[in-house]
Amino acid sequence: MEEKPTIVMVPGAWHKASVYSSVSSILNTHGYPTICLDLPSTGAVPPHTSFDHDVSTIRECLTSLVSSNKDVVLVAWSYGGFPSGEAPKGLSKKERTTQGLKGGVIRFVVINGVAMPAGYQPHAPGDYGSMPEWIEKDIPNNIGTIPPSTAKQIFYHDLPASQAEELSAKLVHQSLGVFFSTSTYAAFTDIPSTFLSSGNDRTPFGELNEVMIKLCQQTTPSAFDVVEHCNDAGHCVMASYPEWTADALRRAAGEKFLIGGGE
Repeated sequence: MEEKPTIVMVPGAWHKASVYSSVSSILNTHGYPTICLDLPSTGAVPPHTSFDHDVSTIRECLTSLVSSNKDVVLVAWSYGGFPSGEAPKGLSKKERTTQGLKGGVIRFVVINGVAMPAGYQPHAPGDYGSMPEWIEKDIPNNIGTIPPSTAKQIFYHDLPASQAEELSAKLVHQSLGVFFSTSTYAAFTDIPSTFLSSGNDRTPFGELNEVMIKLCQQTTPSAFDVVEHCNDAGHCVMASYPEWTADALRRAAGEKFLIGGGE
């Protein structure tokens, strides 16, 4: 029996990788190995001044897997799309096959997250004012927090109250310096890519997803050849619609079934 790809899932800012726990469990029942990867900039003491540690953590994970001849689907949500888009340079299945090597990243999946060409910088260094007003910013310490009441309205408004309460209680501070970084690579230039978009996202991604996809396709026509929409979902679709998300990731891994037709 052919081994299924390993699905590596990267969270966004303020969140730990446990946000993927339901999706990971579903994927495991379908035979997929999963890795839910915490980002070191989230909750870091002292806070990080760039996304470099996030990039290296993701890259180390991917390198270990592909060096063991594993095929990998890299999944990134929200801010996680920023370091994840930088991390897999040279690790694509196509590039490694050309070198006579086995294993590689077979698809890059962005969920309501950063997808931009190389050279992207979310915010100019020190420009905290352009960040969303619902982030509580501790500028002297270069960290931002999201109060639970805000998280319930911005991230979890499509979830039952008890689940929103549980998730908001797990949020930690975020190193704001990561948003001053500049990318040098875009994974979608070498790796087939999928974008999962929520129709009821109250973060800026709700308005930016389609704009980002079109911009990426202008620079790389093959970018995001698969775009799937979960119309009723909010930003945290992996928590509110875990079955839908898992089905989309199974398709990203190469399974062939229609939307809504997973078994």
